[in-house]
Amino acid sequence: MAYEASLKAKWDTQNAFDSVRREGRLEGKTEVVRNLIVKLGLTNEQAAEVAEVSIDFVKKVRAELRKKNT
Repeated sequence: MAYEASLKAKWDTQNAFDSVRREGRLEGKTEVVRNLIVKLGLTNEQAAEVAEVSIDFVKKVRAELRKKNT
């Protein structure tokens, strides 16, 4: 039982680290897309291609920018 508890603790810790990494990558991609839109004036399709994200992701970032500016 101690071994199983140890494994569970290890997996919980690993999952927490993985979650933080994903969030960090997402924040980084969001910033890149924001810059592509604001500084370069790229379209959704262009920004998605350059940042290697989906067009839906770019649309969400653009919507957040609009909310900030109103």
